[in-house]
Amino acid sequence: MPYKNNLAAIILAGGHSSRMGTDKGLMLFQDKPLVHHVIDVLRSLEINDILIITQHGAYEQFGYPCYPDLIQDKGPLGGIYAGLVHSKADKNLVLACDMPFLTNNLLSALINETGDEDVLLTQHLGRAEPLCSIYDASCIPHFKMKLDKDELKITDALKGLQCREISFDSETWFNGNEFSNLNTPDELNKQQQ
Repeated sequence: MPYKNNLAAIILAGGHSSRMGTDKGLMLFQDKPLVHHVIDVLRSLEINDILIITQHGAYEQFGYPCYPDLIQDKGPLGGIYAGLVHSKADKNLVLACDMPFLTNNLLSALINETGDEDVLLTQHLGRAEPLCSIYDASCIPHFKMKLDKDELKITDALKGLQCREISFDSETWFNGNEFSNLNTPDELNKQQQ
């Protein structure tokens, strides 16, 4: 893992959670907050440099630095930008707070693949998964320019960067639900059963 020693994890927990009706990262899933599942898998990989992008002071209970968006109401791209600005690492694993099925296998494989690209973008069944990907600090000025222009769709914002796509769909250890996120009370209840 050539970049492991200079890698931070940025957890995005700054969304409005409009479909969940309450802050989704703090919703309980299998007896612990959704975000805690993400933190647990990061800890299992011995990634201790973790920061949480959130407007909500309740995330401070997890013991990691919490930062609000630097530019308000710019969606996940604004969260990634804020995380990169606050991070001290060159390489940054960006994860959504509501992905309780992330695995040690997936994240270590992703970290092992990290190279000189600006973005190592995961894909699943041909669809980009930008909220489980690795971003280099070199993306900061490019993302700032996109935010200033209000070009907020992440996959569009990646144009102009050196982006490498990777899929783990064919790996024997890949379950297929690692990228699943829980956005509504219904989704949460179905997965609890």
